[in-house]
Amino acid sequence: MITIEDLKLLKDVEVEVRVELSTIVRNFEFLLNIKEGDIIPLEKSLEDFLIMHVGNIPFAIGEMTNINEKYGIRIVDLIKEDV
Repeated sequence: MITIEDLKLLKDVEVEVRVELSTIVRNFEFLLNIKEGDIIPLEKSLEDFLIMHVGNIPFAIGEMTNINEKYGIRIVDLIKEDV
C-alpha cells in the first residue's frame, strides 16, 4: 500500500498539466486558408466545464476563470478512477 510518506518522495517530480479548451475537426483545406486575425469558432461555451489532465490521465473538472487579467481554471471536482 502507498503511504503519504511515499507520495512525499515525488513532490519535486515535474508533470505535464494540460487543460483542454476544445477540440474541433476540420479538413486540411481549412488549415491552408487560415490567416492571421481569423477567429476559429469552438464548440464549447464559456460556461462549459473543462477537463484538466495530468500527463494523459483526466484528473479534475473545472471552470474557466479570470483573475487579475489572467486566465485560470477553478477546480469543481476531482475525477476519481479506481486503479
